[in-house]
Amino acid sequence: MKYPRISLFVFMAVLLFASACKTFEVKNVNYAQQVESVLTPTDNGDVTDSRYGIAFNILPFQYEEMKDSSSVLVDEVRLIRNQNGFYFITADGFNNVYVMEPINSGLKLKEKINVTEQGLVSPAFNLRSPFVQLIDTATSETFTLNEKGIKKEESKS
Repeated sequence: MKYPRISLFVFMAVLLFASACKTFEVKNVNYAQQVESVLTPTDNGDVTDSRYGIAFNILPFQYEEMKDSSSVLVDEVRLIRNQNGFYFITADGFNNVYVMEPINSGLKLKEKINVTEQGLVSPAFNLRSPFVQLIDTATSETFTLNEKGIKKEESKS
């Protein structure tokens, strides 16, 4: 008669374990940062945004842009996150905006958006959901971006 009790115990344990393993999921999350972060790199290139909880090194981005990572050449790093959770990163002197996807303990390049051949002089990000707006305040050039690239303006006929 011990076997029916053991079977009932095993059945209950499996049922309890199976119900505890269900995935809890929340849909329609908006990851957007309403305001850009302006970060100053340390001497070794680290930038930290304690408000939004992200830290990374700017030197790999600088190397992509300037082919030099021997020392920090940028004064400020611009960062904003869109509603889909992608980070947009650029700095003065950069020709590109880097769209980065968060991964486990890192950032993965989603898109490298070329915005100028002369280099941004004074970039600034604004969130204009569902897009990110990049303005070079020195030249008044404006770009409307998403994680796929520059949004093309529709022609009015």
